[in-house]
Amino acid sequence: MLHSYLKIALRNLWKNKIFTAINITGLALGMACALLIIFHVRQELDYDKAFSKADRMFRVTMLGRGEGAQNWAATAFPTGTAMQEEFPEVTAVVRFQRPYPYQVFSYTAPDGTLAKFEEKGGFFADPTVTDAFDLDFVAGNKATALAAPDNIIITEKMALKYFHGADPVGKVLQDDINGAPLRVTGVIREHTFPSHLQFDYLLSMATIHHYLSDEALANRTWNGFYTYVVLDKASSLQKVQSRLTDFTVKFYLPIGESREDIMADRLLALQPVTDIHLHSKLEKEMGPNSDITYVRIFSLAALFILLVAAVNFVNLYTTQAFGRMKEIGLRKVVGATKKQVIIQFLGESLITTLIATVLAVVIFKAAVPFYNNIALRPLYLPDILTASNLGIIALLVAFIGLLAGSYPAWSVGRFHPVTALKGRGTPGSTTNIVRKGLVIFQFVVSVFMIISTIVIYRQIRFFHNKDLGFDRAQLAGVTIYGPMWQRFGALINEIRQSPDIAGFSIVSTLPGDRFSSQSLRPMGADPNQAFNNTRVMWSDERLLSTLQIPLLQGRNFYNQMPAVKNKEFIVNESAVRTYQLQSPVGQQIILDGDTGAIVGVVKDFNFASLHSPVDPLVIKYDPYRANYLLLKIKPGRIQPALAFMEQKIKALTPSGTFTYTFIDDKLNQLYASENQMSTVFKAFAAFAIFISCMGLFGLSAYSAQLRIKEVSIRKVLGASSSYIAVLLSKDFVKLVFIAILLSCPMAWWAMERWLNGFAYRIPVSGWMFVAAGVFALVVAILTVSYQALKLALTNPVKYLKTD
Repeated sequence: MLHSYLKIALRNLWKNKIFTAINITGLALGMACALLIIFHVRQELDYDKAFSKADRMFRVTMLGRGEGAQNWAATAFPTGTAMQEEFPEVTAVVRFQRPYPYQVFSYTAPDGTLAKFEEKGGFFADPTVTDAFDLDFVAGNKATALAAPDNIIITEKMALKYFHGADPVGKVLQDDINGAPLRVTGVIREHTFPSHLQFDYLLSMATIHHYLSDEALANRTWNGFYTYVVLDKASSLQKVQSRLTDFTVKFYLPIGESREDIMADRLLALQPVTDIHLHSKLEKEMGPNSDITYVRIFSLAALFILLVAAVNFVNLYTTQAFGRMKEIGLRKVVGATKKQVIIQFLGESLITTLIATVLAVVIFKAAVPFYNNIALRPLYLPDILTASNLGIIALLVAFIGLLAGSYPAWSVGRFHPVTALKGRGTPGSTTNIVRKGLVIFQFVVSVFMIISTIVIYRQIRFFHNKDLGFDRAQLAGVTIYGPMWQRFGALINEIRQSPDIAGFSIVSTLPGDRFSSQSLRPMGADPNQAFNNTRVMWSDERLLSTLQIPLLQGRNFYNQMPAVKNKEFIVNESAVRTYQLQSPVGQQIILDGDTGAIVGVVKDFNFASLHSPVDPLVIKYDPYRANYLLLKIKPGRIQPALAFMEQKIKALTPSGTFTYTFIDDKLNQLYASENQMSTVFKAFAAFAIFISCMGLFGLSAYSAQLRIKEVSIRKVLGASSSYIAVLLSKDFVKLVFIAILLSCPMAWWAMERWLNGFAYRIPVSGWMFVAAGVFALVVAILTVSYQALKLALTNPVKYLKTD
């Protein structure tokens, strides 16, 4: 019997080539899309879970209290050791600190070959990191690798870059900025699983004393270190959390604040390491995180695509079943039971699904490189072909095969033998109603995704094109290193002579980077009044002209080089409002212990992400705290300007390194998650409408076959071809129009909720719904009109001569 069922199934698939191709292609595309999203979502949910101590590892964060308070991912240097002394449940502490701005390492091989690179991906780290974070050593002693000062461990990728396959252990990398020799004590493999902790090298924490003073390290209000604690067991979390308020007060009391002030201002907290990637948007995150909202959106997109493909299958398979009524009737007459008929059609459904799955895997494999171009962390086929993932694919096949085949099988199982043998269906039956409902569902999903794609695209375009309050075009930031300061005056003179550079300034932080946050208090303010921190950047008198930021009140900085005698500040409008500065120009303020006068007020400009409103900002005149040379390059002169800068820096400071970044690139990186979602939605909206139209094409072909004699009679009686085309198309167009009406309010609600997460957003306009609806209608009309016109142009005699 099984052999017979298989032969009949394959024969029917081959006989109905168009329907088979539509069914298999639609299912394969839907499954390939769903597989991509499922593996992406699994990867997002798996961040940091592979660490052996993940269930009892926590990051220590500082939560601000009160309106406008900031929550910090980093804490002070002494926090971890103080917690270990206070809580017996804390078995290990690991601290990380990122060198700022970056470092330049060099290595001279025995043959004189120099390898020199700017390194942005490193941290100072405690020796306990090797065990707590399961570092996999290829070379070196894991127990002692970070025990001594001036020790460094590097990844295999970094080892290859500097040592070209030679054994790095024991060799010395030179820190060119600080002139420190760093001995390589270990080489590690990069994590094969997703983690928020990404680095190319780790310096021993004992080395940090060469870079920071003991006073800075003892400062309990400087949140400069990422602190992780490992508990003795996961159940100890509640016990530790119950005492964190008292510990917070005890920890900050030595700085001179009262218990009440501390409790009203801040609280130390423990954040599970597995929550960081999807549930953390704190100040000074270690790197860009994703968002659980986008995981949910992608999961819904996968479900919708699967359902659209399954609905397509149900509709077309049910349609085919009505074409096999005589076969089913004959089977029942000769003794086939309803159960046997259902099993036969379910089997055919599973066979079709298996074929579609093979094609889906081929499409999936071909699509992985394209996905990797837009993904924040790429997928790799060896990581995908695991037992658990193959199990997911098997479950997907079973789910879709049973879901898509169960209703058609149940429908044909209900056919009455006499009715089936006559070859007549029941046009007003439940099956017909369900079929129309499924078409509507397909286009509801398709139009919803088209509208969402339009809104997301417009919001991303708004991000990239919005006037930020400063001129960001042709702006480049060149990193200033120690050796460059020795000849900096000569470099400035050279820049002034360049015909390609329109302006320049020196700044501590580039727009798009995270600005420093420091305490500010107006002189004469109520001592009991609490003030939130302000963003701070250090610069010179050329900043406003280079960025073309409007000065609203007061004056610009005066040039005080070579010795800064007067502490002067320029504030933005947001700072004036936040600190209630009635007459800001000339007012004295205290910024992180430095007292000086406000000399000017500038218009608010967006120096950070548009996810949030403009923060209060203080620009302090202090060129010596700068890290970057900000260049305003003339239009069309980028390459000559950069070549000029590289030549001059190498000539003036041979030990220096020329590295630069474009401000536009930095700003665009702030919207990596949104850019990714926009790209994914474009692709899947296209797939949804394509799969829906494939189903519509199949249904219109079937409808045309059912009404072929009716149309022939109408043509003999004088009906025109255009009338026939409209007659055959209007029922389908009605279904699409109903789908548009149903999808619009759902899309409006979903997009409004998404857009409300941004401080700066576009309005959801009516034209977006009209454009999506018109597009869906046009595509649907073009899809069904082919079959309608084909039938309308057919000679009626061909179909009437047999009657």
